[in-house]
Amino acid sequence: MKKKIIFLFLFIPLMAFAQSGGESLPVHSTEVAPGVYRLFVNERVATVLFSGPDGVILIDAAYEQTATQLKAAIEAITQTPISYLVNTHHHGDHVGGNVALGSNAIIISHQYVRDYVSSEHRAGERVIPAMAEEGRPDISFLNELKLDFNGQTLQMLHLPKGHTNGDVIIYFPESKVIVVGDLLFADNFPYVDVGSGGDPMGYILNQQYILDNFPRDLTVIGGHGPIYTMERLREYNLELQKTVETVRIAKQQGMTAEQMKAARILREWEAWGKFFITEDRWIDTLFPVL
Repeated sequence: MKKKIIFLFLFIPLMAFAQSGGESLPVHSTEVAPGVYRLFVNERVATVLFSGPDGVILIDAAYEQTATQLKAAIEAITQTPISYLVNTHHHGDHVGGNVALGSNAIIISHQYVRDYVSSEHRAGERVIPAMAEEGRPDISFLNELKLDFNGQTLQMLHLPKGHTNGDVIIYFPESKVIVVGDLLFADNFPYVDVGSGGDPMGYILNQQYILDNFPRDLTVIGGHGPIYTMERLREYNLELQKTVETVRIAKQQGMTAEQMKAARILREWEAWGKFFITEDRWIDTLFPVL
């Protein structure tokens, strides 16, 4: 089916997460398969809506600050309440809207995510409180969970030690769609949350697992950046491996991380450093593990 693009001008207030001042950004909806929509929030983070005869599943809830706009975008597609909310991992741009959007739904995540959002954390001097009970996952799992819904058996699979240690991918076999969360920062250097069990080598291996174990004709929806085909994911993964080898060789030759940055050894991938993770931050991520 040809993808249908809907521009929903549901304007999002510019807060700390905004990219630029003085403008408002829409929620963009793309129907990637019948009843399956990618909702791109604030031109930064993707959520996925699956609507059908059994009800509605939402994958990720984006920011707390954008919950009203995301809800309006969903209601422009369907008036059916959300039955299930699935979190791909625990970061605030994916679970922030849990309370507002998932309080009347069954929330599903990996056990790591439930444990994380259910307790208080510190980020430097800042205290991050536990999430309100109504936003915490109701169902958590360790390895795999299957759900029969809207005529499909959805497969939720934990891939450890990638972006975090609680990443979940969701496979829609009949729709030929796979949602991989932040295991894909499409067209950008990835962010690997080492403090939450992420690992850059595991990140690459998890992408390879997806490529090796799922059909080649899938639409791939990552947490950030454009929609991919499986072939485009393969190309991205190969380029990511090249960045690793570039840093590895430089380290073997005796260069420090600061010398690598000064020499701009990753300048070939300059375009990847304009979203969140810069060339320098990717070097800092790779250097300790090579």
